[in-house]
Amino acid sequence: MAMINADRAAVGLPALRLDARLSAIARERSASMAAAGQLSHVQSDGRTMVDLVTANGITWYAAGETIGWNDYPKLADSTRVVNQGWMTSPEHTAIIRSTTYNYFGLGLGITATGDRYWTAIFVRGPDRTAPWARMQAPATGSLITLASLGRARQVTWSWAGDDLPLAALTAGLGSFDVQRRVDGGAWVFIRTSTATRSWSSSVAVGHRIAIRVRARDRAGNVGTWSSPVSVSA
Repeated sequence: MAMINADRAAVGLPALRLDARLSAIARERSASMAAAGQLSHVQSDGRTMVDLVTANGITWYAAGETIGWNDYPKLADSTRVVNQGWMTSPEHTAIIRSTTYNYFGLGLGITATGDRYWTAIFVRGPDRTAPWARMQAPATGSLITLASLGRARQVTWSWAGDDLPLAALTAGLGSFDVQRRVDGGAWVFIRTSTATRSWSSSVAVGHRIAIRVRARDRAGNVGTWSSPVSVSA
């Protein structure tokens, strides 16, 4: 992974993101080649990488595959050598440094005699990487008297977030969900699918309020909840 993305970075290209589904298929491809003892883009059952990607229900708009073989006993040496082989081949280099793809997966199959069969699968597909969000330091005011709460502190909560960029087809940030917890109780939604990045509330003396946020992108991917930020009055 690191070597392939370093090969891309060397010519100013963004990193590809690992897709566990593609890695599972790449491992299957490598295991098939190891079992057959043959380096080939077509398995002994007649299926290709494209067949496997499609059969696994993966949405893709373009796909490429690089394969390689060596018998170096140490994993580090085998990794380095196969990557060097790909980068000295114009056809393989064109796939690795393509601006078309955004996700990839890697697999390795090893025979009983130590032959190592490598597979890297690249696809251009819809954004399935969750966005991020985090709470920022709240802005607190002085204590005031409110008819409903008595003595309380005004607090403005704010948050930030964005969609993680892909090499292609980044969906973009869509909205935020915001939850509040009072005195260690249950989390309750106070904002859903909002584009706002702040919210003001009052914290009554003797109480503690915590706020957390998560982001959604335009493809429907939902990020994890941020670490909460709390204020006591």
